[in-house]
Amino acid sequence: MDEDDLRQVDIRLLPHSLQELIACIGLENAYRLTCVFGGRPKYIPKHPARSSLAELLPAPALDALIERYAGIAIEIPKADHFCRQIRNLKIVQQSSDGLSRSALADKYGLSLRQIGNIRRQDHETPG
Repeated sequence: MDEDDLRQVDIRLLPHSLQELIACIGLENAYRLTCVFGGRPKYIPKHPARSSLAELLPAPALDALIERYAGIAIEIPKADHFCRQIRNLKIVQQSSDGLSRSALADKYGLSLRQIGNIRRQDHETPG
């Protein structure tokens, strides 16, 4: 997923724990963290030098994470939340460009019903 895709993510639609993580360390850093540790607890040390997180996050983000969560293990949400939202945006866009439900279902490995639900949700979501 590239930066342009990430910029399209509506943070308000993500789980609260992921919203908090984004508020703490930023969208790109939160995405990076979910890709590596998503779905598992991660201990946040009190000192940056004692963590492999220093190899993953820039110093300001790691400092912010430590300031907020030092000494505890936090459950890192899965990256699926980002990926699903981007996939759904692409489905809605390609649908409005004229791609059929059947073609979209084949392309994304989803059922016709799922494609219909995604398109319907887009019409119900306030912009």
